[in-house]
Amino acid sequence: MIGLNVNGYKIKEFRGQGSFGSVYKCEKNNREYAIKIFSLQYVYAEFKNNPEHNRITQEVEVLRRVNHENIVKIYGYGSFINLNIEYLYVVMEYLNGKNLKETIEETGKFDVERTSQISKQIIIGLDQIHQKDIIHRDLKPENIFLTTDGTIKIVDFGLSKLIDFSSITSTGAQIGSPLYMAPEQIKDSKNIDYRSDYYAFGIILFEMLTGKHPYGDVSSREQLFYKIINEKPLSILQFDPSLSNTIDNLINKLLEKSNYKRPNKISLIIDSIDTWDKEYKIASVIFEPTFFLRVYNEKKVLKDFNKDGYNIDYCIYPINHQNRQKGLLKHLQDNQIPFMIDPSTMRLAYDTFADVKGLVELPYSPEGYNKLELNDFDDIEKKQNYVNLVINEQLKHNPTAIITPFHMSNNSNLMTIKNESREDWFLIDIKLLKESKSFLDNQNIDLPLVGGFCIKTDILTSKEEQEYFLNVLSGLPCDYYLIYVDCIDYSSNSAQLFHYIKTLYLLQQSTGKPVIAGRVNTIGLLLLSFGIHGFESGTARFESFYEGLYSEKSEPYNMFVMYYIPELLRNIAVKRKDPSKIFDILENKAGKSLRCECPYCKGKNPDEVVVDEITKKHFLYRRQKEIKEIQELAIPDRLSFFKERIENALEYYKNLKPVFKTDDYAFLSIWKKIISDLRVELKL
Repeated sequence: MIGLNVNGYKIKEFRGQGSFGSVYKCEKNNREYAIKIFSLQYVYAEFKNNPEHNRITQEVEVLRRVNHENIVKIYGYGSFINLNIEYLYVVMEYLNGKNLKETIEETGKFDVERTSQISKQIIIGLDQIHQKDIIHRDLKPENIFLTTDGTIKIVDFGLSKLIDFSSITSTGAQIGSPLYMAPEQIKDSKNIDYRSDYYAFGIILFEMLTGKHPYGDVSSREQLFYKIINEKPLSILQFDPSLSNTIDNLINKLLEKSNYKRPNKISLIIDSIDTWDKEYKIASVIFEPTFFLRVYNEKKVLKDFNKDGYNIDYCIYPINHQNRQKGLLKHLQDNQIPFMIDPSTMRLAYDTFADVKGLVELPYSPEGYNKLELNDFDDIEKKQNYVNLVINEQLKHNPTAIITPFHMSNNSNLMTIKNESREDWFLIDIKLLKESKSFLDNQNIDLPLVGGFCIKTDILTSKEEQEYFLNVLSGLPCDYYLIYVDCIDYSSNSAQLFHYIKTLYLLQQSTGKPVIAGRVNTIGLLLLSFGIHGFESGTARFESFYEGLYSEKSEPYNMFVMYYIPELLRNIAVKRKDPSKIFDILENKAGKSLRCECPYCKGKNPDEVVVDEITKKHFLYRRQKEIKEIQELAIPDRLSFFKERIENALEYYKNLKPVFKTDDYAFLSIWKKIISDLRVELKL
């Protein structure tokens, strides 16, 4: 075609090949143009049979009248014969720059700011076309041009109505456009409207932000069509969890299978884009070490403790107790004890929840005997409804903060949270947190948002997984973090404990937001010594979290009572009907100095202190005293202080043989080494 003169337009240079035509640079009257040429055999018969007067000719005339900076200008069209083959041509303004596909391939993906600038121009230009009752039908990155001055130009709009795609595919030619086709285009391409272009725009947004396609890798057009019609697209959060909830929701809406569920006007899309970079307000937090008491059937204990003039810093109340422990909840409210409500969502993913009346009664509990599954969150509305129910159930009780719905992020066979092939619980919880933030903002609820997460210990011992965990959580719009790790306890090895503490420390340091360690034992004091804000446990129970708590049915009765001995840095299990162990410890020559002189133990014999009510008040008193001691010290001094406590405890254990064997206190040597190694690692 080079050198050919087409109705006064001299073809100078080949510029590119499209699905059904070629683009050349041409010249007329010393002015440059672009000319798109394709064989007339690809054009619908209606145009070929009567090129002067037909519906298609009328629409191309309309295209010529579209005049906007984000739309390529069309100057004319016609046909010509070359080497006995008849061609159709369209003359457009010549553009300097690159198309969007080339730019994405070069950069991999765009940041939010650049995506916002480009996407607003695309949607504004698209609206100009729609106002002329024209549907682009073939919107894709190749048909979006980025000029050298930064202006976006949409090209090839409406031209797909000229093309009979069946004539192209019958020749074996591969068309790229199906990647951007809406379900209705595949099922019935004649009955589509402007919202099909919105669907294509959603795919393009996804590509700009991730460099990926929302239906993943496909091996055939048939597989792609099946996915477009039947399967949920991948979440953009799987590729970049730091992206805002507004971006994710807009893309999800644009990619709805039914066009009536997509945005129906441009203003909705632009309003969403304008809020992409909106900063969220972080709650003001007094940053001092705190103990969070996980309460359970302790109304009398807490009432007596308060009457005695002692206070609880903070409580966590499991929501499934709200109907059978109303007095405990009322005590927290009446005495203005700060408390959060654990929504118990984690338990709903295990079939054992069906045997717990308080869980079954929750408005967000699965129906019947079904457990909560990933498929229960397969669209935005289901996620939003779940979040609304979970938060509203907490709001009924006027908590001090709101905890987001969260679940065990991975099951026993999956030791990863980084996943780009499918949505998993970790990604679901990220999305639920973002929806929780949106809910609070939309309802003008000014309460701190606590992002809850639960993972396996081994996740944090993998460098790649730990980094991914930190990268993701550090960008989330919450005010606190509540982290449960399965399983951190006295049997944790040095690698597990090292990476656990390091991860929580780095998360808090990088965000400036308090981190709360969920359900840990005296390790919590070690965490406070490193500057972690808080930790949770029960009154001498609920000392650690592990998945089996919810996946296995627990025994209703505990044959042991737990007595806290601070000097030994742990609760000691004593048989309820045989308190000989506590005698062996406290009546021992080396153990006499361990006798507690707190208001609840003073003057009592060893067997008198190992009664539930006493052990709980004793625990609260001693734990609060420990917290106060830590609060008064700077972090380096805390670590030295706690290390000294470890050394003293080791001496006690050694002198209390044979009550304690070496294995009973091996954890202390690990803790001691961890303090030294982490101080070097974290430069403390």
